[in-house]
Amino acid sequence: MTVLEQQVLVLNRQWQAINVITVQSALSMMAADAATGMNFEEGNFVPVRWTDWLALDTRDGDDCLGTPSRKVRVPRVIIAVKFNKVPLNRPRLTMRYLRERDGGRCAYTERLLKPEECSMEHVVPRSKGGTTEWKNVVLADKRINNLRGNRSLKEADSR
Repeated sequence: MTVLEQQVLVLNRQWQAINVITVQSALSMMAADAATGMNFEEGNFVPVRWTDWLALDTRDGDDCLGTPSRKVRVPRVIIAVKFNKVPLNRPRLTMRYLRERDGGRCAYTERLLKPEECSMEHVVPRSKGGTTEWKNVVLADKRINNLRGNRSLKEADSR
């Protein structure tokens, strides 16, 4: 693996990790003023803009790239200066992933279900404003889900 293919951690403006990219991409972002390099010196983390980064000395243990006029230190961490969000890497809501999340067990009986016995149960029924999203669904036995219908747990239990 060449130095340009090595990994660089990308932080957002709040210094939260958001991605890992190649050194080549990191240097391109820095040169375009879309990112600053993170310089670690004397126990401090100091963001450094591209023009100042080019002037940094290379130290023992630093990876560097040679240009005709100088050696450039390879950044290991950069800050995307205009990026404020943290992307959510949640998987799509599918039966496969729901079975994986819930360990293949019915939320009501805790019985291990076969794939053909599974259904996606809405905690708050859709007919009562519930949405189909991770925080409102559980894995349930199809028979139990059919018995409950669109009633709340309390309503279905009192039946």
